[in-house]
Amino acid sequence: MTNQFFYTRTEGDKEYAASFNVNKIIFTVEKDDGTILVVLDDIHERVFEIPILHPKTGKPTSGVSRKRETVQTDITLSGDDVTRFKQLTEIK
Repeated sequence: MTNQFFYTRTEGDKEYAASFNVNKIIFTVEKDDGTILVVLDDIHERVFEIPILHPKTGKPTSGVSRKRETVQTDITLSGDDVTRFKQLTEIK
């Protein structure tokens, strides 16, 4: 695929290869530390459960409450990925 940008994603001590579709970029912001924040046009809903706490004791009951939030993907690029991303996307 020629529309995928591959970058290194870090989670804790581990690094993974990841990618995103460059046609879905809404905007980017370069931060003071040299990283680039990339925001994608992929608004989606995330559903998660929160334990219901007893009002007096604050301890979890056997029930859960389902919450929904609307989110979109933001990706932080750093190091060599920043250089490659700029070379790929800059209009000359």
